[in-house]
Amino acid sequence: MIPEWIEKNNEFGLSTREVEVLHKLALGLRNQDIAKALYLSEGTVKNYISNIYSKLNVKGRREAADKARETGILDS
Repeated sequence: MIPEWIEKNNEFGLSTREVEVLHKLALGLRNQDIAKALYLSEGTVKNYISNIYSKLNVKGRREAADKARETGILDS
């Protein structure tokens, strides 16, 4: 089940897990650190990040974080 705040502010179709990864990414964590924090493999994190970039139509971490904040997916 996707939390209401994600559904409300998520016009890009990001999954709950993708939003969690995006949040950690926006905090500046490395893939390895995101993996440890979310109990995922580093490869899985890379896959999530690739999906996030595709869904947000961005090319990098900073651009993804900025777009997520601008659109309300993440708090400013």
